Amino acid sequence: MKKYLRVTAAVICMAMLAGCGGKKDMPEPEEKAEATSVEIANPTLNTLKDEYMYSGTIQAAETVDVSAKVQGTVEATYYEVGDKVSAGAVLYRIDDTDYQNALKSAQAALNSANAGVQSAKTAVATANGATMKTQLESAQNAVTNAETNLENSKKSVSDAEVAVTNAQTAYDKAKSDYDINQQLYDVGGLSEDALNNTRIAFEQAENALTTAQNAKSKAELGVKSAEDGLAQAKNSYAILSKESTAENTRRANDGLNTAMASQKSASVAVDTAKQQIAYCTVSSPISGTVLSKNVTTGAMAAGVGYQIVDLSSLNVKVNVSEQIAANVNTGDAVTIVVPTLSDNNTFSGTITGIPPGANADGTYTVKVSIPNSTGTLKAGMFAEVYFAKSTSNNAVVVPRDAVLDDMEEGYYVFVADGNKAKKVVVTTGIDTGDTIELTSGITINDKVVVKGQTYLADGDELNIVADNGVETIAPAENEQTTEAPAEGKEAKK
Repeated sequence: MKKYLRVTAAVICMAMLAGCGGKKDMPEPEEKAEATSVEIANPTLNTLKDEYMYSGTIQAAETVDVSAKVQGTVEATYYEVGDKVSAGAVLYRIDDTDYQNALKSAQAALNSANAGVQSAKTAVATANGATMKTQLESAQNAVTNAETNLENSKKSVSDAEVAVTNAQTAYDKAKSDYDINQQLYDVGGLSEDALNNTRIAFEQAENALTTAQNAKSKAELGVKSAEDGLAQAKNSYAILSKESTAENTRRANDGLNTAMASQKSASVAVDTAKQQIAYCTVSSPISGTVLSKNVTTGAMAAGVGYQIVDLSSLNVKVNVSEQIAANVNTGDAVTIVVPTLSDNNTFSGTITGIPPGANADGTYTVKVSIPNSTGTLKAGMFAEVYFAKSTSNNAVVVPRDAVLDDMEEGYYVFVADGNKAKKVVVTTGIDTGDTIELTSGITINDKVVVKGQTYLADGDELNIVADNGVETIAPAENEQTTEAPAEGKEAKK
């Protein structure tokens, strides 16, 4: 407002002079051009990357299917979907009753085999000389012991047969009850709960029958082992009583070898039974999170019981062009953006796999590993992977809008030279869309016009309203006038 009042006063004075003395009219002075309001800022030094973006889906680095190595009824489960587990944590247990019985039978067979070995060793040691009588007595005792063991084994079979008979009777009754109740239920004569109770009783009877049958089979194996032990003892006795001393020695050694073989076989059976009992406890081989649970207490264990996923490290696979595949290496860092995360959605990753050949469509599947110690990322999330084509460190950077384009001179910016606009031709480097690198023309000490530049021409007056984002204070006015505008003129507002 101040400069326009000055112009008006000058016009009035000139008009008065022209009216006095009849002097020649003088030309009116030119009005001073208005200054353009702009904001200025210094360029910054940053690292810029020329990047290509490819999208993919985040996957777990490791997923493990956990299954039982033995069959049986699930006795207990300890984790649900979403629970965290440590390596070695027990996921579920299988009823080991049958396997404990198998161990007892195998242990009995081993005891018999051990006795046979001891007897055979004694036969070898006493095969010659005056001790033959003692040898025969020892051999006879071995036969007696083996016969006793056989009788005990047969009794075990007899007891097992009674158990099977009882279990069969219970099974037949439970099945009959279930079939009858099923018919009653089908015609509406029985509630579903009552039918289910009958079904559960039938299933329990069926399991009990299977257990009894297994126990009988194991007892029969014990009989076979005892029979072998008895045959061996009798054979040792026959060798001592019927053969010559030299032949007895040979036979005794053969008997010892046979006994030791039986001992080894029985020992393997014991170890196998123990291993099967150990297999009834099913543990997680890795630390991670329960992805799925497919076992239920009281049901038979079959197939995959649990799925454990390790989310501490994730992978994302992206199909990239030949140009990218040829210019990246294993171990290179990449930037990953997960758009679905509203905050902190940018992560660092590392290239861990580059294929030696292309896919059918000519792309290359690059594997990127992403650390996930906080658990923020989830398998299945959509991710954008940015590969750097080129990188410029300590780049002189300005906002992209600050750089203008001239058809003849190319790219240029305006810098503040005092209160004047100065046009400076520049060359550009990496352009991110928001910022751009200037490789020549200006330095970080220059004050680049970042707002209002589109209204400028070289040499224009500048009204700087902000410097590096800080508002500037307008200079105080030293002069004021209250003169009215000349007649016929209107002051500019």
